[in-house]
Order: sequence, then C-alpha cells, then structure tokens
Amino acid sequence: MILSNTPNSPVPDTSLLPDSERIAPVAADTIDKAVQGAHKAVDRFADTAAPTVRQLAQTGDAWTASCRATVREQPLMALLAAFAVGALVGRITR
Repeated sequence: MILSNTPNSPVPDTSLLPDSERIAPVAADTIDKAVQGAHKAVDRFADTAAPTVRQLAQTGDAWTASCRATVREQPLMALLAAFAVGALVGRITR
C-alpha cells in the first residue's frame, strides 16, 4: 500500500513491514540520547562560561564606578569629551 502527500511524491506505508513496531522505540531511544547529549553539552558550556561572565560583570561595575568618579571630579572635561565623541560620530555617519 502506498500513501501519497501529493500525486507526484508517493510516501511508502511501512506500518505493515516486518519489524516496523521495533523502529519507533529505537528512534525514540536515539532521539533521547541526542537530547541528553545536547543537555550535557549546554551544561558544560554554562559551567565553563559562568566564571568568565561573573568576572566581566565585576569589571563592568568597576569601570562604571571609575567613570562616575571621574565625571564627579572633572564635570567640564566629561562634558567636553561627550561633545567631541558626539561630533565625531555625527561626522562619520553623514
């Protein structure tokens, strides 16, 4: 028996073939193993990346604190630097 999605592409019906009842559990086991492998890979990556992410967060916090301190100490210089960067970006984007 042949089932068809469209008239030009017949799809064989394998439900009546011998051993067809064993194909589904084997496929399910294969998919389960692939999913477990993917989960393990993601977990390993997350465990490896976590310290780096924490370090970058601390570095970002330190830079933010440093910039705030600099702006408080020299507000005019910060204003002039912001103006210069804005003018440069404006010129580049024209």
